[in-house]
Amino acid sequence: MKIQLSSSLKPLVFLVGVSAIAFPSKALADTLPNKSDFCAARPGQTTPPCVIETGSAMVETGLATWEHAKTESARDNQLTLSAIALRYGIAPSVELQVGWAGLVVSSHFDYATLNQSRDTNPGDLTVGALYGLSGRGGPVAVQAFITLPTGKGAATDGEWSGGVRLPVAMPIDNNWQLGLTPEYNITVNSSGHGRHSAFGGAAGISRSISRRLSAGIDISVLEDRDPEGSSTSSMASASIAWQTTPNSQVDFGAGLGLTSNSPRAQIYIGFAKRM
Repeated sequence: MKIQLSSSLKPLVFLVGVSAIAFPSKALADTLPNKSDFCAARPGQTTPPCVIETGSAMVETGLATWEHAKTESARDNQLTLSAIALRYGIAPSVELQVGWAGLVVSSHFDYATLNQSRDTNPGDLTVGALYGLSGRGGPVAVQAFITLPTGKGAATDGEWSGGVRLPVAMPIDNNWQLGLTPEYNITVNSSGHGRHSAFGGAAGISRSISRRLSAGIDISVLEDRDPEGSSTSSMASASIAWQTTPNSQVDFGAGLGLTSNSPRAQIYIGFAKRM
């Protein structure tokens, strides 16, 4: 199957290039290895190509993520609590990954009827693996994953889905780095039956502020080819990461939606611990 980007992606691709030139920051704190070789996959929208050391583990938690969406007819808010990912190195260039999407609290308000609904559901489970194509420290890796429908209600699509990513980190100098993560997904149709393709990726630049502090920007674009109508989602975000100890990190981030199919705003806080 031959994939071609739609014209709706062109201004966003241009924006990626502009952001990579204009902003001296660190949206990809995760892609910039520091002096202690702390390899967290958060914060930011890209995936780092570094692999956890054999026999070691990393626990990463999205303590809270809030998203707000609004249309002419309705307003939606979603709060995700305690999303967690476990990464474990099983070989010099291979790690296994298991993640739970957390507890999802969603609310919906209809402007026409003035009806408001609220729902709380557990999210899905994702399993995968990351392989460093050029070694444990990058700069290129491949990640494959599958999401299992273990969640309930609005927190799950009710069927399995999966995808593959190609994390890339390109150093500019000792402090600056460019990160790219193209991806291709197999996603459940909105009808609940069958699957379709979704593709796109994330890009950003990074710069460490000090030995333990980093901050920055990134952008993501995803083209969803649902049979009932294609859509493009995109978000620009900024993040900051503080490595509180050689084996732990706290991060904060915020994002803005760039298309009508994206959340208008996102705010999150997270934590990572090397075991």
